[in-house]
Amino acid sequence: MAVVSFLKRDVPIALIIIFAIPFLLYRYIDHPAIKAVYSELGFWSSIISMIGWGLGVVYLFQGEYAATKRNPSTTQYLAFGLLCGFSLLLVGMALTLPGDLNNPHYLWVYYAFYRSQTTAFYGLMFLYLCSAAYRMLRARSLESTVLLLSAVIYTMRNASFFTWLAPWIGPLGDWIMHYPNKGASSAAVICMAFGSILIAIRQMLGRERTAIEVA
Repeated sequence: MAVVSFLKRDVPIALIIIFAIPFLLYRYIDHPAIKAVYSELGFWSSIISMIGWGLGVVYLFQGEYAATKRNPSTTQYLAFGLLCGFSLLLVGMALTLPGDLNNPHYLWVYYAFYRSQTTAFYGLMFLYLCSAAYRMLRARSLESTVLLLSAVIYTMRNASFFTWLAPWIGPLGDWIMHYPNKGASSAAVICMAFGSILIAIRQMLGRERTAIEVA
């Protein structure tokens, strides 16, 4: 039991501390040896991330196969078949086609699959942002009313029709963007910085559970 605890808890904490120290020293000490270690660790972190990406693909196939066994429906078989077929297509292209990224076959995959998927992703994100803005900008309290008025004024400031009707909207919208908005953005950045430092300290002390195991 002690050996299992050592492997699951102490070894990950030790690795985090060992690899975090050179990254911290690189920010404060200008030395060729530290730069070399930092560069080497960055190279290996890229390799490890690519290995993790490959394992993620393997786990994706494993999960889809398990879901197909649990629910052997036509839709599940179709989804698993499409996943296998598309993966075989990519593997076959990588093995048979030249490595030039301007190859028309690569460009077809990029524009037919990746580009359209990215466009759909950003479209859904815009939809969720509009939905969240609608729920947030309802004038039900003093804070939400001020936020609603600020958003309306800044939206009008970006429309030439409203700035033509009321020229004062332009300077007012700029003031809202440069002062209240900048102050709120600075506060958000400060909170993220303190939160990142706190998470890093908790990881090196072994108190951050997500760095050691998944619940």
